[in-house]
Amino acid sequence: MRSPFSSISARLFFASALLLPSFLGLTGFFLDRAFHQSLIEAEESRLRAHVNLLMSVADPLNQEQRMHLTLIEPDFERQNSGLYAYIFNGQKEIIWSSNSALLKEQPSYDQLSQNNVPGKMIMDEIVFNDRNYFVAHYDVLWEIAQNQSQTFRFVVIHSGKTFRSELAAYRGELWRWLGAAAVFLLIAQSLVVTFGLRPLGKLAAALQAMQTGDKNKIEGNHPQELQQVIDNLNQVLAREHSLRTRYRNSLADLAHSLKTPLAVLQGQLGHSSKQDSQQLVHDQIQRMNEVISYQLQRAVASQQTGTVRRTRLAPLVDRLINALHKVYADKNIQIDKQLAPNSTLMGDEQDMMELVGNLLENACKYGRSQVVISSYKDDEYLWVNIEDDGPGVPPQDQERILKRGQRLDTNLPGQGIGLAVASDIVQGYNGKIQVARSSLGGAKFQFAIPLSF
Repeated sequence: MRSPFSSISARLFFASALLLPSFLGLTGFFLDRAFHQSLIEAEESRLRAHVNLLMSVADPLNQEQRMHLTLIEPDFERQNSGLYAYIFNGQKEIIWSSNSALLKEQPSYDQLSQNNVPGKMIMDEIVFNDRNYFVAHYDVLWEIAQNQSQTFRFVVIHSGKTFRSELAAYRGELWRWLGAAAVFLLIAQSLVVTFGLRPLGKLAAALQAMQTGDKNKIEGNHPQELQQVIDNLNQVLAREHSLRTRYRNSLADLAHSLKTPLAVLQGQLGHSSKQDSQQLVHDQIQRMNEVISYQLQRAVASQQTGTVRRTRLAPLVDRLINALHKVYADKNIQIDKQLAPNSTLMGDEQDMMELVGNLLENACKYGRSQVVISSYKDDEYLWVNIEDDGPGVPPQDQERILKRGQRLDTNLPGQGIGLAVASDIVQGYNGKIQVARSSLGGAKFQFAIPLSF
């Protein structure tokens, strides 16, 4: 049974379902604390203003030791409005209260606050008759007669009911909006994930089309993040296709190469002496063994599908030149090497040995006295030129000669597959190969291998 987390979209949705509530919960908590603090600061600001107003309109004491003042705030005149004002004397007695507090139980001096700092506004929260109140009071030393002063406490009390209702209303709205935001973000994320993962769906469809044989590579425009992966996958697929083709061609070449010695054996049966027949059979069997060994070696090399390795060109050419000087010692061929510094072929050493070896051997076979191998680089390829001073290749045959079994000169030994093998190898590495006229007068075989895959 597949895990539900095997899906990328399921993983993203599950991660969001865990992280989003945490994030929105923290956001709601800090917004709630900020609003709570702003309400307290606003409450304290209003109480401070009321205390200052109360002190500004207070009249001196009359003979009954009572203060007379009138406040313009309507809530101080309305019974049980929730806003109350008191003035205490130095003996902790109430000497004045607002009309709103006339029918209300009077708080004691000590219930309001234990702080007594003259000249400083004190803010506090108290519980009175099981209800919460905000309190602001200011202690002042008031001169009531010449050389006589008395301490008074100006007190304003406001019910916390309004504060709690505003806070509750804000919290209700806050969590409703945060809940709606969570739902919206989850839906939006689901759409974004679906849109973002759509290229993977297209890639899966392209791979399915390749599996059914409708296409042999992944085509179309893809996001930058996937394009390099797709390019590498296409290169691997092209390489695999090339290797399968080379394997089939090796079998075809094997069959083609064995035709001639088998035909010779069949033609000589009954037409030669016993000694001649034995020698002929021995020669043709040896030839067939060489052909089989060669083709099997190519078939095995074609199955190496690992990482493409680099092959230095100069040491490879040196080994081939030494071998060809021995093979064509009777022709006294001069082979000149004009290679660019650090010439490196992006390919398996055995493949490159076969590629360069076939072309060099062909040049030595048909060249009269001189063969030149040179190389140079451009931005994309390493180019290798192999030229000889032989008869050359007519323009009308320059493409045909690269096909297997095609030979222009049937007088020299061979099966006509060496150049075709070279062409297969070059194409297997996404390279180029062409035949032209050499400045030496003979043929010029030029191939290019990409500098990178």
